[in-house]
Amino acid sequence: MTALLGARLRSARLLAWPTARTIGWPALLAGAAVGLGLLGAGRLGLADAAPLAHWPGMAALALCLGAAWLLDDPSTATVASTPTPLALRRLVRLALALPPLGALWALELWYATGGSGAGLFGPASRGALSLEFAAMLALTLAAAALALRVQPEGRGSWAGIGAVFGLLALATVLPARFTLLALPGDGAWAASHLRWAAILAAGMLVLAWTSRESRPGRA
Repeated sequence: MTALLGARLRSARLLAWPTARTIGWPALLAGAAVGLGLLGAGRLGLADAAPLAHWPGMAALALCLGAAWLLDDPSTATVASTPTPLALRRLVRLALALPPLGALWALELWYATGGSGAGLFGPASRGALSLEFAAMLALTLAAAALALRVQPEGRGSWAGIGAVFGLLALATVLPARFTLLALPGDGAWAASHLRWAAILAAGMLVLAWTSRESRPGRA
């Protein structure tokens, strides 16, 4: 067991630099830029006609759109025949991308919830908003991973993008008792975040399941 763990750690170290070169960093930065732009427009009142203009989750959504490209790997066909398991390759990608992704979200969250222009979403809402971001990200990656399970050499990013927009569309039409878009101070605030937590858990489970090695005759 110890020897296997050591071999996996060595493989992870060897994979780190080649993997970093295949991650879509420009897409992540573009998502962060769009998110900050949406937050700035909401603060300046430039998008007051839009119902969700002041919801920091719109910035989280933009960041997730950039993260949808995270699992796309142009070297999939080359490395699929190597002894390095898919789960380890995915873990290395996530370990490299999640810290800068978290830093970008922290910047957006600080801007969205700090100062006099923050409105209803003050510092006390940061934990709940971060749960929303984590749930969106888990759903994005789970949908991308599921698409790659079906078509390993395809573009899972499109499925991730579709999942985020699908979640947003669903959130806007859900009845009040099932809402995901409660405001701080509303009676539905706590209940809505139990639903966000359920989305996060489901996304993580799907991501873990789709990161198994495929067996002949099985998806």
